Amino acid sequence: MKIKHKNPNSIMTMLLTITTIILIAANVLLGVILMRQSRNSMQSLIRARMLDISNTAAYMIDGDVVRDISAEDVGTPKYQETLSLLRSFQDNIELEYIYCIRDEGGRYSFTIDPDNITDPGQFGEEIAYTKALESAAHGISAVDEEPYEDRWGRFYSAYSPIFDSSGNVAGIVGVDFSADWYEERIKSHLMAIVIVTICSTAVGILMAFTVSARIRTRFTELYDEMNSLANDFEDLGRLIQTDTEDSETAPPPESSEGRQDEMSALSAQLRTFRRELRQYLSYVHSQAYTDTMTGVGSKTAYLKKVRHIDKQIGAGSAAFAVAVFDMNGLKKVNDNYGHEMGDRFIIGAASVIKKVFGSSNVYRIGGDEFISIIDSCTERDIEDFFTRLDTVTDEINSASNFPLRLTISKGAAVFSPGSDTACNQVFKRADEAMYNDKCEYYKKAGKKAPDKNGNNGNEDK
Repeated sequence: MKIKHKNPNSIMTMLLTITTIILIAANVLLGVILMRQSRNSMQSLIRARMLDISNTAAYMIDGDVVRDISAEDVGTPKYQETLSLLRSFQDNIELEYIYCIRDEGGRYSFTIDPDNITDPGQFGEEIAYTKALESAAHGISAVDEEPYEDRWGRFYSAYSPIFDSSGNVAGIVGVDFSADWYEERIKSHLMAIVIVTICSTAVGILMAFTVSARIRTRFTELYDEMNSLANDFEDLGRLIQTDTEDSETAPPPESSEGRQDEMSALSAQLRTFRRELRQYLSYVHSQAYTDTMTGVGSKTAYLKKVRHIDKQIGAGSAAFAVAVFDMNGLKKVNDNYGHEMGDRFIIGAASVIKKVFGSSNVYRIGGDEFISIIDSCTERDIEDFFTRLDTVTDEINSASNFPLRLTISKGAAVFSPGSDTACNQVFKRADEAMYNDKCEYYKKAGKKAPDKNGNNGNEDK
């Protein structure tokens, strides 16, 4: 299965898009929060500064003078003293105007205005009403929440009450700050936050693109390696099919159609590799541990079984018997009827042994030599097995068209926990018993049996 790149469904593009959207949204949200907090903080600071000025001025002004002053007092020393005090605030502090106000029963008018440059408010001239002004008239300092506009411009104002010696509100100090100045301060601060937010977003997006490009490069390299591995798997599958001529043993890699993103394609590829690897391992295991001609266990499987039994003997948990089998007259069959017929004899012998002892317990360790290892087996069980073996051998001879009668020499030995320390000791006794059975067979036939090294007695073996 080859991984196909699907740019329209690219998971990297999707992830990058999602990351970018989240990054922008997070930065915008953070910027909005910072701007709101900054705006509120700036407003609080400016209003606090305005109140500090108005409160300070109100504290320094003599309330009794303000209470009793009238239009006729303009220019008098007591009037000029208050005027000079207000003018010093105006000249030394960054503010538009500062002045004194009198409450005339809900109507508010100028009493002292130190502005002598533009257009000072005249004594008794009515001024614009605001809620903050009314609050100060009731003895509580306040700052305008919203700007107001009069003939002098747009302002935010702070108002502080002036108390006379009796503790009554004798007048009000008003401090004006230009609304344009006020809003410009806030706007410049917010602009700085906007710029920082935009820059951080841009840097974040650039980093996301950079990381995405690197990840995409790594993925591309991984895809190439996976596709190369896929080619190797295909070659291995074809090799196994050619070797076995069985397409079901190791099927060719499946193709994946349709549009997949990188992650899905990679995951599907790995699943396919894992499935195919299990199949190939099963095939290799079959080749290594199964005798392909007879279907019983191979010599490799037998040796593995012996190692397992030796461990059981060492642990004191072994209980088994070994049966050894050897065909009679195979050489005569090969010499007179060909090796193909000889192979049929071997397969026939294997089928007899498998039918009696089971395929999983039988191993072919030579050309016509077989071994069966039976768990928890007694001498009486061995006798029953061998009786059954003779019966099945007669049955196959009756049913087959073999040119000669199939006969199998056999011998067995049961593991003795008191004396046997390895499986090979049991095997040797079983092999000796098998050889004795073979000698008995040839003796009855009037022939000399092959020796233990495989040298032929007469024409057999």
